[in-house]
Parts: sequence; structure tokens; C-alpha cells
Amino acid sequence: MDSQLPSYITLLGFIVPAVIFIARLNRYQAATIVHALLMALLCLFVGFLASGAAIKLLSLSNPLLTSGLVVIGSGLATLARLIWIKRFA
Repeated sequence: MDSQLPSYITLLGFIVPAVIFIARLNRYQAATIVHALLMALLCLFVGFLASGAAIKLLSLSNPLLTSGLVVIGSGLATLARLIWIKRFA
């Protein structure tokens, strides 16, 4: 179980934004749910990008720390998306 913990933490980088985006939907139709899941996937990719940059710049090698950085980057991307929605929608 200990070797899989970073993978589960990284998976939170998708699950948390997906739950947030789906919970904020006005209509639960297939197209809006798929759009919310795609936004969550993009947030995960931003988390991967932020974690990769931190690994390269700071020479990190701890798997728990890097997976935590994925979740933090994904959370920041989710926050930016929610601010964007609130401001322009």
C-alpha cells in the first residue's frame, strides 16, 4: 500500500476538480458533465506541469512530495478556473 500512495495522491488531482466542477453544474446533462470532466483533466495536466517544473528546478526526488505538488498545481488551476467562471459568466 505504501508504494501506491503517491499514485492515489496524484489521482486526487483529477478527482477533486471533477467533484467541484460537477457539483457546481446547473444542469446534469451528458454534455455538461463531459465538459466538467474535461476541465478537471486540464487542471490535472496543469498540476503535472507545475510538478514537473518543480522537480526540474528544485531537483526533487521524493514521490510523495512530487505527487503533492501535482495536487497543489491542480488545485490552483481549479481555483483559477472558478474565478474565471465567476468573473465572466
